[in-house]
Amino acid sequence: MEENNIVQTEQSTQDHGMSPIKESEKKHWWTIAFIWVGGMICIPMLMVGGIFGGVLTMGSIFWATLIGFSVCCLLMILGGIIGSDTGLNATMTSTRAFGLTGANFTMALVIFICEAGWFAVQTATCALAFNTLMAAVGVSNFPFWLSCIIWGVVMFITAVYGVKWMAVLNYIAVPLLVILCAYGGIHSINQAGWGSIASAVPANLMTMPAAISTVIGLFALGATCNSDYTRYCKTRGDVVKSTLLGVIPAALLMIMVGAIMAIGTGNYDVTAMFAGLGLPILAMLVLILATWTTNTGNAYMSGLAFCKMFSIKDSKRPLVTMCCGVLGILLAIIGLADFLNTYISILGAVVPPCMGVIICDYFVICKGKKENWSPVKGVNWAGIVAWICGALIGLLETLGVLHIFSPALDAVIISFLVYWLVYSLTKGTSFVGGEAISIEDATSFAKD
Repeated sequence: MEENNIVQTEQSTQDHGMSPIKESEKKHWWTIAFIWVGGMICIPMLMVGGIFGGVLTMGSIFWATLIGFSVCCLLMILGGIIGSDTGLNATMTSTRAFGLTGANFTMALVIFICEAGWFAVQTATCALAFNTLMAAVGVSNFPFWLSCIIWGVVMFITAVYGVKWMAVLNYIAVPLLVILCAYGGIHSINQAGWGSIASAVPANLMTMPAAISTVIGLFALGATCNSDYTRYCKTRGDVVKSTLLGVIPAALLMIMVGAIMAIGTGNYDVTAMFAGLGLPILAMLVLILATWTTNTGNAYMSGLAFCKMFSIKDSKRPLVTMCCGVLGILLAIIGLADFLNTYISILGAVVPPCMGVIICDYFVICKGKKENWSPVKGVNWAGIVAWICGALIGLLETLGVLHIFSPALDAVIISFLVYWLVYSLTKGTSFVGGEAISIEDATSFAKD
């Protein structure tokens, strides 16, 4: 019920969504951990597991997942501590590193693009599952584009008007998906044999740095937005516990099961994997439900981020969310899901550098003390330049022009170092168009 309390708290105070969380609103650490467990148990994890199943050995899949999510958790913990200290969400914690105006077109822009893209990918997944279900009951050749429209509308309407149902859907969908995945893993091992699964890919066809970067890209948005949840944590220790225990065990389980199911069924598409378990109708129903619950959050957050970018009043958020949902449906129809691996790689290059800047600003420039931190009006060009440099290095590595280690991790390090250097050289004069203001003043523009 604690998770439901958080959701209800967020939704009952939408007009103050960017205001700091009060001490009386703080929650137990396991509440945040449970939310992240629910976030990990989702279709994209199985999709990446399926991709890995065809290009990596089982041992490499395990280590790439563990290392990749350990890097994500490090960023999540550092960013989450800022949220816990200040009580602010992810976008608001960037309002010094990028400036209040700059944050709208760095953090908010990145979140909008990522959430809209994920909405498209999961809408396509849901549409494929629905088409498979229709074929199983005798209705073949159901138009893919029509399935995308039907389920895309259902999911973004749920985000706009049925937010209270999101928690209920999660309580139903997550246990069912866990049971189905457990069955799928066991069924695949019994059908193919563990020896065959373990030896299916004798040598890695993907390099470990590329695999690690794929994992980081998969969860780059989650790592960036951890403070949206950890602002409810009472202490920094609670941030560490909720992040580590909420993310790594569930992530390892889902990606390994996805790989096992892909190899065991001989299919590397998540819809085909579920259909190959021998329970096509039940599997597709669970797949649709699980995608639905996850995608409502994608629709909601993309609309929220767009509102932040242009300081749109909260009363207009339902309309903005619907528009973002329509955009996601169009992207699903034109086939964004077909480029999932490329999409994740790009996210892994451009999203994490934001955290490099924010972490450096808070822990190095402000010495990790809340009293040294405050939002600043205008734009902090040191942060913008550092983010661009980090993202550029990440993209060049993703395209194969540079070869250092992992594009996502390298991008974070570069943005961290560039921000430290530029800020030190300019002696804090990189802020343009504003001055330090209180948190209350910084969040007042979001109120009607």
